[in-house]
Amino acid sequence: MSRALVAAGLTLALVSHSHAKSPPARGPAKTSLPARPPDPLPMLPSLARVRVETGRDRLVVLQEVNLPRGDWMSGGLDLYVAFGAPGVPLAIDAQIVAVVPGGSESTLGDPGEPVAVEAASRRPPQVRPLLGRPHMAGVVVHVKDSHLRRIYDAGRAAGLRIRSLLPLPATDPNGAHDVVIRLGIASGLPLTLGRIQVVSLGPEPWVTRAEASLCGPEADDWPLAVTILPKSSQPASAQPRAVIAPATAVRHASDDLCVRWWTAG
Repeated sequence: MSRALVAAGLTLALVSHSHAKSPPARGPAKTSLPARPPDPLPMLPSLARVRVETGRDRLVVLQEVNLPRGDWMSGGLDLYVAFGAPGVPLAIDAQIVAVVPGGSESTLGDPGEPVAVEAASRRPPQVRPLLGRPHMAGVVVHVKDSHLRRIYDAGRAAGLRIRSLLPLPATDPNGAHDVVIRLGIASGLPLTLGRIQVVSLGPEPWVTRAEASLCGPEADDWPLAVTILPKSSQPASAQPRAVIAPATAVRHASDDLCVRWWTAG
């Protein structure tokens, strides 16, 4: 990957103290107040692109969230991104990129600016949820005021690009690989889902077929349109049902995205 990746393994630090004297007597236990929920985001994000890049021995999942200026005036954003499946990434990184006026996504060749990420076992109370659910392990992404100001002052929208490095999942009984990718929510509402891409890494295209659908307890599992890049020379198998554009799918806050693909050899 083009930038140094931040290892995403979660570490639990244990701190112990020993005292020669007996601890002082304690007064009545204090009742702690519930944590104040974070303020709503000052903009309406959308999940512009989900890109699954598969090699023979590794997998990179890219999620890009558009952050238009909306009501933003100043301040950074601490955002929570939960891990998908098959599990904790080998590494994860994030960049803030610019989206040209009228565009739906950034240019992939734009490396953007690196954004700090911090591992967490669940969403901290003061951090705004973005991708996935709060009880899931993931990372806090720290977007600085300066990141947003530079892009917004140039009259552009910001894009938050998150990349996760994963081991290649084993094939299922039907010969397919599959991943579960967390989708987004803001103020309790599901984010619009844009393009879904499955990409062959390496000199030869080797992904022959790909499928995607929403998955979860409330999900409508109607097949979603997927673009395979580059196109394989082998004929693709026909879909059992017609596909629909991801943006038109009925979404629920509990939905994930399930992507499956088949390869040659």
